[in-house]
Parts: sequence; structure tokens; C-alpha cells
Amino acid sequence: MKYVIPAKRSSSRVPDKNYRPFAHGRSLLDILVGKLSRLAEPGEVYISSEDESTRLLADKYEATFLPRPAHLAENSYPFQSVVNEVCKQLPDDDDVMWCHATDPFFDDHEAVVRAWQTRDSSTSDSIVVVYPMKEYLLDQNFYPIGFGFGSWHRPSQELPTFYQLGFTCSIMTRHVATTLGLVGARPMWHQASNLTIDIDTQAQFDLAARLYELGDAPAGREGTGA
Repeated sequence: MKYVIPAKRSSSRVPDKNYRPFAHGRSLLDILVGKLSRLAEPGEVYISSEDESTRLLADKYEATFLPRPAHLAENSYPFQSVVNEVCKQLPDDDDVMWCHATDPFFDDHEAVVRAWQTRDSSTSDSIVVVYPMKEYLLDQNFYPIGFGFGSWHRPSQELPTFYQLGFTCSIMTRHVATTLGLVGARPMWHQASNLTIDIDTQAQFDLAARLYELGDAPAGREGTGA
């Protein structure tokens, strides 16, 4: 299997978010590469970046630097096409695990690999991480979804389960990775239970760093999920 970490340097909302110190003196990229290096053989972890200096970090972890053409780091370039083109750069025809560094509390990589290895390959072409959630949600017309107001109120534990898809981690066949993207035509779903903060703003970066350093972040989502 090939393990790919997309790590462009040109993040606009949180400058240098993958590379700057995050917690305990380590970056988000340091944390994820360390996790994947425990699963992969030397050289099987690939860091995709448009910045040549990333090669030094890859060498530090015995990972492989995957130079990304500059146009694949532009925000306007379709995300699916980024996945396809980056995965086409990989050698051989191995399955591909694609992991974002911006969800540092996710630690189920090994469990996802086990589920993938024991799947029925005739019925599943990908496995995708999702987060179950029970929330008091309103639709676009402000009508409650799965509960009611007043006497129709339901306790949070009786709310319907929805699933948050943040693309924290996916495994795909090589064909899916290079033609479809992170979700194939016949996906499996891995339900994660950890706290999730998909870091996309400076406030989220600061909050996640503080929780990570505390080392006792909540294990999952309870109640309203607030």
C-alpha cells in the first residue's frame, strides 16, 4: 500500500498550517507522518507538496517526497483532480491510503487498514472515514430534522444519526484513486469516535493545539455535540 499525505505549503486561511509548530514542538505534518510510519515500510509514505523544502522532512522520516506541480496546489483546481493526478505519480499499482494532516486527533489508521485488508474486494472499492453525529439540525427552511419543537422535542440520544464526511482518511484501489477520487462506486464506511476538529481557520488551529497538548481531549461526540 502507498500512504499519501497532501501537504501543500500555500495554505491561505492558516498560513503554513501543515508545517508550523502545532503542539509539543511538532507540526501537524510531523504528527501524521509519525503515525503512518509505524504502519508503512520505509519509503511507502509519500508527502505531496509543491515546496521542494518538504523533501528534507520526508528524508527525516524515511518517507518519499512527491513533487506536486504548482497548478495542483492552487485553490481553484478541482479537489478530485488533485487526488487523481497526485495518485498517478505513485509507482506500481498498489492500493492508496490518502490522509489529511488537519485532523490530528484521528488515530484509527491501523483499524482502517485491517478493515480494508479483510474486505470482500468484489463488493468494496474504497473505505472512507466518517464521524457519526446526533445534532439538533434545521433544514434550509428552518424545519427540524428528526425532532420537533415543544411537545415534539426528542432527547438527544433519540435523534437520528447523521455522518460528517471530512476526508480525514480514505483507502482506495489504484483505479479509484486515479479516476474517481476518495470515494469509490462501492465504498465501505469506517465510523470514527474521536473528537474531530478539521483545522481550517486560525481559531481551530489554536483550539486543536491546546486540546492536543492537554492530552485528555474528549473521546467522542455526546449530547448535542456542542
